[in-house]
Amino acid sequence: MDHTTNLILPSLLASDWSNIDAQVKRAASAGAQWLHLDVMDGNFVDNISFGPQMVQVVRNCTDMYLDVHLMIHRPDHYLERFIKAGAQNITIHVEANYDTSVAETLKRIRAAGLHCGVALHPNTPFEAALPFVQDIDLLLVMTVVPGFGGQPFMEKETMPKLAAARDYRDAHGLKFHLEVDGGIYTNTAPIAKQHGANLFVCGTSSFGPPDMNQSMRDLAASVA
Repeated sequence: MDHTTNLILPSLLASDWSNIDAQVKRAASAGAQWLHLDVMDGNFVDNISFGPQMVQVVRNCTDMYLDVHLMIHRPDHYLERFIKAGAQNITIHVEANYDTSVAETLKRIRAAGLHCGVALHPNTPFEAALPFVQDIDLLLVMTVVPGFGGQPFMEKETMPKLAAARDYRDAHGLKFHLEVDGGIYTNTAPIAKQHGANLFVCGTSSFGPPDMNQSMRDLAASVA
């Protein structure tokens, strides 16, 4: 899939974890092509979600593309565990602590045959990603403070940055996806699209409604 295709990514963080297999199949039957998995360590962000074992469980449930977002310190230390668990894209934060470096970690992800991305906190400028844009498949602009679902969309703080990333990418002939995560609903997804996003992580707005087929259709229509 190229960066001109718009895609809705249900976030497993917002699903019912009491039956992961059913939730993954629910997302697939609703038309999801990618599934977003938020890994939180209680250190880099003020919440704990799940680790490589959950990624492995999800991998065993589906052939769907797994987009794994590491909101953790020392992602280079834990990297091999997520590679072995079945991630297909691994996104790391420029703000995290590393035993090595962001650049070295991206190289290792690529060497393992996976896609790689970098993520930016709402308060982190696009310029922080510039050293890596030649080497990524995806740039994730967090549109809420990382750590918890259900937060309001931070338009003022994040949309100029997203537009700057789009303009730089297009001006330099690059091809990376622009992903947004946080507060993405049918009224905010079009705003993100206007500023360059093509991947829309939707947690509460996709898994939350009783009829996920309808929620996914509505979200897809909002960025069509």
